[in-house]
Amino acid sequence: MLATAIASVAFGQAQPTPRVNPAARPLLGREVSRQTSNPAAPRVNPAVVAPSPDPLASLMMSQPAIDVDSPVVPQAEFDPPLAPLGGRVTYRLTLNAMSDSVRLPDQLPAPPGLELTQTARGQIYTFGGPRYLPRTTINYRATAQAVGTYVMPSFVVTAYSKTVTVPQARLIIAPPGTQNARESQRLMVELPPGDLYVGQTFNARVIAPDPGDGTLQGLSQVQVNSDAFLADAGIYRVSRAPVTRNGRTFLGLIHEISITPIREGTNTLTAQGHAMYMRVLAGQPLQPGSPIQANQLLEADPITVMVKGLPRDGELPGFTGAIGVFALDPPRLSTNEVRAGDPLTLSVTVRGQGNIGRLIPPRMATLREWQAFPPSPDPSPPYVIQQRGTYGFSYTLIPLSDRLKSTPAIPFSYFDPKKVAYVNLTIPPVPLTVKPAPAGVTLAAPLRGAPRWDPEDESTGERELVLTGLAETPGRRASSLVPLQQRVWFPALQLFPAFVLGGLWVWDQRRRYVEEHPEVVRKRRARRGLRRQLRLARRAAAARDAGGFVSAAVNALREASAPYAEAAPEALVCADVLQELPEEERAGQNEQMVRRFFAAADANRFGNAGVNGAELLALQPELERLLARLKARL
Repeated sequence: MLATAIASVAFGQAQPTPRVNPAARPLLGREVSRQTSNPAAPRVNPAVVAPSPDPLASLMMSQPAIDVDSPVVPQAEFDPPLAPLGGRVTYRLTLNAMSDSVRLPDQLPAPPGLELTQTARGQIYTFGGPRYLPRTTINYRATAQAVGTYVMPSFVVTAYSKTVTVPQARLIIAPPGTQNARESQRLMVELPPGDLYVGQTFNARVIAPDPGDGTLQGLSQVQVNSDAFLADAGIYRVSRAPVTRNGRTFLGLIHEISITPIREGTNTLTAQGHAMYMRVLAGQPLQPGSPIQANQLLEADPITVMVKGLPRDGELPGFTGAIGVFALDPPRLSTNEVRAGDPLTLSVTVRGQGNIGRLIPPRMATLREWQAFPPSPDPSPPYVIQQRGTYGFSYTLIPLSDRLKSTPAIPFSYFDPKKVAYVNLTIPPVPLTVKPAPAGVTLAAPLRGAPRWDPEDESTGERELVLTGLAETPGRRASSLVPLQQRVWFPALQLFPAFVLGGLWVWDQRRRYVEEHPEVVRKRRARRGLRRQLRLARRAAAARDAGGFVSAAVNALREASAPYAEAAPEALVCADVLQELPEEERAGQNEQMVRRFFAAADANRFGNAGVNGAELLALQPELERLLARLKARL
């Protein structure tokens, strides 16, 4: 389905207009006119050309579609179902769905005494009829606390936005030494000995132990799980050979993968892969005893890797990040005899082991007698270069003098991790014969200030001193000849960034404090609102405005109680305000006064003409004393 959709989009793109040879264009016009002049002949539009099929789209159209319509059937198991206490156990969950569509609960319902930790997640495709069937596997590390039987209950997961139920799984933990009790199979990761450096490319060996019965057929989709290493899945090598680990030798399936550290310091690395087994499974529609292929997701225990940064001391000129052991083939010229002003090509080939796939060619320094262009890198993909072990690049050079006897030496170096030192790999000069330029040809002016190339003595670095001409236009006016660093305001300007950073630090500390103590903001807002409402109440009392006085008094009581109720002031009623009053204020005259104010406010709000709150103006002193005590709490 996905391939069909992509192919349809590819065929929907506009096809480019075919290019016609100008020499054949008149002939084409005569042929068209001849055809259109005949009424019986069909009319042909020369602008309509049959589109040629896209080969990439045709390839995708020929691939089977992915099955996303079949019902999702989850499977769950403990590997192994009988394990010794303290042994490695894997809880494996498998679904016939795309990995991106599977959503698991944040915490699996593990039984008491059993801890589950996710260790790997992978997806493969199996060919089931006319379509590919996706298969997603998720592994968990199961750690039991004691001997006994643990039953993993069924739970619900989501696949393709539909809920499916994972069946139960049973695990038996036996005492160490119990017959038939074993640990789950795991991968092993081996790194090369010695120090590892940032940017160094090396091969890591991912090993799957072979049971020895011929059931392990292969290891696919091996990947490194770490954000501190860059793995190149296109560069790998598979072999089967004896492996010695902890004094024990066994046969292992070895998958070598190329990885590159990208972060300095102590990092954690693990690996996973799908092991292919030939097994006899019950319930399969095959002949009894016939083997079938089964895929199982395995992972390795995490290992700690110390990655160092490249040393700064001893770095040689021309170092562009090459790490490993390299050698240089003799450079080649496109021609050994050239006229001054004509271009020539210098080809260089580097061989070796290391990060040669991502090698950066060194740039040639600016010289007086040469005009050089940036080097042309190898156009091959990095994994191809890494596998063949050679990297080729070239320079386009133009000699500007007929006194030159050879090409210039181009500084180049690399870092050897075994020697922990930089190694000089300078591209040597190549003999060259430069003839004078033809008569009447003016060469480009050499760059001023560039080092002069002396054919007789290449070790000299003399520069020819040349005075510049007079400026054609006056420069920028200066108000003073005193340098900027000696002016009065310059020290204050240097302290300005420090003041800005200090202010930002104080602001950030205040912001963090307010986030941790939101009650500070609520109390500050309440104090501001209380002052505003108290001011309105006093103004209304002075004007003998009973309604305004009652409304402002009720709003002031709400503002003083809002921080403790953790609600908006306008949402509080009389009972809420009484509940937030101090215990000594909840009974007696203060309680009656609060109730009277809220009753008068409700009467004014709902239009009760019999109550206007005029008698409450006499309670202004008692109200202000109560509000003063409430304000002291804020």
